[in-house]
Amino acid sequence: MANQEQCSTFIWRCFNCGATESWDKRQDTSCPACGMPLNIELLTPASTDCLETPPDSLWSYGDFLPICGARYRVSLGEGATPLVATPRLAQEFGFQALWMKNEMANPTGSFKDRQIAVGISHAREIGARTVAVVSSGNVACATAAYAARAGLQAVLFMHGQAGAGKIAQAAAYGAKVLCIQSPSPKDVFQLCLEACARFGWYHLSTAGMYEPYNVEGAKTIAYELYQQFNGDLPEYLVAPVGGGGLLGGIWRGLRDLKHLGLVRQIPQLVGVQASGCAPLKMALERNFSFAESLAHPWATPNTIAGGIADDILFDGHTVLPAIRETEGFALSVEDPEIVAGVQRLASTEGLLCELTTAVVIAALPALAKRIGNARVCAILTGNGIKDLAHLKQTMPAPQSIPPSLEAVQQALDATPASVTQP
Repeated sequence: MANQEQCSTFIWRCFNCGATESWDKRQDTSCPACGMPLNIELLTPASTDCLETPPDSLWSYGDFLPICGARYRVSLGEGATPLVATPRLAQEFGFQALWMKNEMANPTGSFKDRQIAVGISHAREIGARTVAVVSSGNVACATAAYAARAGLQAVLFMHGQAGAGKIAQAAAYGAKVLCIQSPSPKDVFQLCLEACARFGWYHLSTAGMYEPYNVEGAKTIAYELYQQFNGDLPEYLVAPVGGGGLLGGIWRGLRDLKHLGLVRQIPQLVGVQASGCAPLKMALERNFSFAESLAHPWATPNTIAGGIADDILFDGHTVLPAIRETEGFALSVEDPEIVAGVQRLASTEGLLCELTTAVVIAALPALAKRIGNARVCAILTGNGIKDLAHLKQTMPAPQSIPPSLEAVQQALDATPASVTQP
């Protein structure tokens, strides 16, 4: 493939003031006009042929991504994830149709593989040898795996919301894992940034306000949905929100499709957070600008969904306009609802998600009351295998019986009504 910088045209865009800047590999990615973060925007792709056939991986959309050439790309086969219809849940809540975009099928088990694949490819492009991230788990796992794939060193700053299972998974890839004694992701980010500046590491955290390349991969979810729905996108797209990079990225991918004349209407975007840490919902209710949202961090993040327990909107510069411009909204759910959401999805549709993902399942009752008979697609962001420790605590122990048919019958007779009998 030809050098991508010569094939596709990109610009820098500020969603705060609307300013645009010509494309270059700048170090300072703040807007010269207003100081807010700039975003990478696709202006003209080299070709749209990639939207005509199903993708093999995220890199099937290489002409839509700001990486110079194939020699820099790092891949474990991320992307090209299934779209799964969930008719039982749709019927239960009264939706016209309900689908799940199964990002759990990515190599390390979460959508973060998309973002890290692009971010670490850019790190190779600029000659980095060590990458560092702040993470509660999924970003760390993805970074460690893709750094191993690329032959780079990885340093992981795990903050107070990190789960033990994800820490172990990340360490298995050979990364240096540091558990920082602070519950505040914002404070840990500052430490990571200072370390990167001192030691010359590339900051790979998926927070667009610091590194716009590292959130580009999320756009490809929009391209895949366009193809999987044959251009007829649902009215609503629903996703968990921590820092906001996922929903902001999907929105920017949808903008690309609209700019190319492939879709007329962008779905309304719905962000779901835990009630114990809901800076997006607070920002929308108080009509905060991005700058105002940064000045009002969530005081005490406290939720079982540690993967989205971000005290500020690290991608508020995209997720806030994403929801406002699509006339979307935010919902929040309680921890017991999140726990129940894991089992509801697994027992109803056979999809086992992690706690962070389960916020979208927990939000379905409130969503149904608000939008009624509509077509909805939810994003399943992380695999439930990452939360095995939690499952062991919440799932009932298997029943031990002697090896006889009579014992089997007695066990079946004692089976709770909530468990489906064959």
